[in-house]
Amino acid sequence: MKTLLRIVTMVALTGLMLSLTQCETRSTNDDREDGIELGTNDDRNEVEVESEYEAERNELRADLRELRTDIDRELEKVDRKLEDAEGESKTRLERAKKDLSDERAEVDRALEDVDDASEEEWTEVKVATRNTANDVENAFRKLGNEVADLFDNEDEVE
Repeated sequence: MKTLLRIVTMVALTGLMLSLTQCETRSTNDDREDGIELGTNDDRNEVEVESEYEAERNELRADLRELRTDIDRELEKVDRKLEDAEGESKTRLERAKKDLSDERAEVDRALEDVDDASEEEWTEVKVATRNTANDVENAFRKLGNEVADLFDNEDEVE
């Protein structure tokens, strides 16, 4: 139960971080930035946009991978409980496993979208991916509560 609460808390914090994340642009008067010789302001802005794009992309990738890891851990718990489950508990655990697998597939699709996104389509992909991540986190939280209830009920019976 404590582990589930930790997972739910981490997922909630991840969602909060996703929604509050803002990237800052750097402005420098140096003629060099990250070892690249810069000439005009247009060149500088292009490098700043590119590094901002890569930073956002890497951050979103990391958040999605963390969410996928959390879902995988929950799937492992459900699999362990399924081995001993019977009757209605088994049916509910199988449904929860399917739902968790579906949510994991959504995260995988979002990761693919992030990896495949060009700089031109990044803004659209970023918004769609953050929405997907928030939806998955909410569903994961709900499923986590249902699974926790099942685990608690089974522990009381034993």
